[in-house]
Amino acid sequence: MKPIRIISIYSFLVIYIMLSCQLCHEFAYAESELTDIKLFSHRGFKTKYPENSIESIKFLIKAGVHGVEIDLRTTKDGHLILMHDETLDRTTTGNGLVREKKWTDIQSVNLKGSDGIKTSLKVPDLANVLSVIKKYPLFELALDLKAVDAVIVAKMIVEADMTKQTQFFIADPLNTKLAKSITRLHPDLRITVDMLGWWKIEDVPLFAARALDTNILFASEWFFPKRGFKGLKEEGISVIVYLWGNHQLEQRFQRAAKLGASAVSCDDPLKLLPLVKPLQK
Repeated sequence: MKPIRIISIYSFLVIYIMLSCQLCHEFAYAESELTDIKLFSHRGFKTKYPENSIESIKFLIKAGVHGVEIDLRTTKDGHLILMHDETLDRTTTGNGLVREKKWTDIQSVNLKGSDGIKTSLKVPDLANVLSVIKKYPLFELALDLKAVDAVIVAKMIVEADMTKQTQFFIADPLNTKLAKSITRLHPDLRITVDMLGWWKIEDVPLFAARALDTNILFASEWFFPKRGFKGLKEEGISVIVYLWGNHQLEQRFQRAAKLGASAVSCDDPLKLLPLVKPLQK
């Protein structure tokens, strides 16, 4: 019986060591999945500053966040400004439709904070934002084209020599005309396509990425596919996911990482910054 007992103990030790090594490997891989994810801040950093403000962008860069998503609209006289809504009412001390206001009208109003209180900050234009971000080549800019001429914006990005740090958000995967109008201007211009509910149909995202000649797709949290995004990652396609609100943000971030997301956009990236490698300015 003694030899059998010795063999049993030996076998147990071997199995224990093998399982321990496997667990260590899986833990290291999971940690790597988290630390390598990029963080984008949605509409500037609206938990601390007025949304889409240039001051919020400067803060994000200093904090070590990897990028920012901003919204663009066009004034009556063709000026490109940062504004999410069609009207000035919610986010500024002004009122009325942006498209009916001249740039001088926009300059006369002040931005409001998330609490609706007037601040001393002003509505920025795209040219000013580009001049700030260009100084930090590793910081990325995601442009949500609310109401603008995409070709004009793309030309500004090319002229500013910021093609490699800028991506254009396409809200409709069927809007191939918009996507092509951007990518045909310069080989380094990048588009990010929101696949919406198409994520639920197997292989459609991969087909769409190839058809639109993009290597970046966007997924809102409520459309996450059960299989995740790792298959796309193996095909060289990155996936940016949006996490709405702040409820259990860290747990939801970890879920996105496990599914294979390459970047996360949210309203409060500072909560997640300790989990990733910050931007090296």
